[in-house]
Amino acid sequence: MTDADRREQSPRFGPLADYRAPAMPTRDTLQILAARARELLRRKPDAPLIDDARLRASTLDMLDEAAAPPACGPLIDELQTTLKDWLDDDHPSQRMQCIVLPPGDDNHVLGMWAETYGHAVLEAPEREALPGAGPAALPELAGDRVLVIPALESWFARQRDGLWLVRALLDRLAELDRRVVVGCNSWAWQYLVRAIRADAVLPAPLIFQPFDALRLHRWFSAISASQAEPIQFLDASSGDDILALDDDGRPHDRLFSLAARSHGIPWIAWRLWRRSLRRRIPDDEADEAPEVADDDAHTLWVIALDEFSLPGRGNDDALLVLHALLIHGPLMPHQLADVLPFTGAGNTLNSLLAAGILEHDAHGRLVCTPEAYPAIRTGLTTAGFPIAEV
Repeated sequence: MTDADRREQSPRFGPLADYRAPAMPTRDTLQILAARARELLRRKPDAPLIDDARLRASTLDMLDEAAAPPACGPLIDELQTTLKDWLDDDHPSQRMQCIVLPPGDDNHVLGMWAETYGHAVLEAPEREALPGAGPAALPELAGDRVLVIPALESWFARQRDGLWLVRALLDRLAELDRRVVVGCNSWAWQYLVRAIRADAVLPAPLIFQPFDALRLHRWFSAISASQAEPIQFLDASSGDDILALDDDGRPHDRLFSLAARSHGIPWIAWRLWRRSLRRRIPDDEADEAPEVADDDAHTLWVIALDEFSLPGRGNDDALLVLHALLIHGPLMPHQLADVLPFTGAGNTLNSLLAAGILEHDAHGRLVCTPEAYPAIRTGLTTAGFPIAEV
């Protein structure tokens, strides 16, 4: 198969308006409801084949071999496939492309794509410089190479005088005679469309195709097969091989559930997948020998994960914090305080950090935990917040 054939078969980014998250399997939905009912009634669920108490968190070395970063999967290649014809066209019908991605993109897909293919990247300003900044704060944008703006959410702050710079940037882009690719967080895009009509300047945004069970199966299988010693993933409840297809070519139910829980977002699925991996406790540490034999050196067990619990009613402050972080991306605590409609968020932050709903990134900034994103999205929806499309 030639490179051209591979590009033709590769999934392409499509319109954001057409994005449809994978549906939760009916049986899995019923199991979730049953689990919640059991919790309310304090009844014990059916015992899994390998009890959670006899599983332990994977060592980092083995886990990173089986599920190592980056968590963006094949998206860089798919983005290149999507934009190749536009990049090769000497006289494109439009000079700009808009790529919208869900929150939690720790691997900076658009920036990695730009670096891989040698495009110019426009670095975002310091957040402290945003309030009151206008056209004079913009750098020179003219040039010959494709210009990539990886994160439009880094060009504004939802506070007094915090939108002037992003307005000036969009005005300048509208007049620029240069190919430009603008990336934006889906929650920031939803906000900017309402606040400054960003969609009047930028074209209809594109997004990757949802990662359904079959796409997850192909991705995880490729990762497993790439190891010197392929990793086997077994269901802790049944002993089934998670990456085996049935006679009809259908992936395991765990992957259907993972695709639905992650809303088809690869880095959310990735974090949930990593969080579900366990190694067997050696027999000499167990009360009794397991009934299922396996090669512990190359086997990981996949457990069912509990859903994150958000603060209940009366904790609107927590939802406001989460909503602000989804719109702006990573923020230092003092930066977060500037975009919140209330003061004294310290206790709220501590409780969200303790619950694993927030975490600190490598630079010490607050971010929403990717694996908690499905629960956060559900909580904000229930509370009536404006919700991004993905």
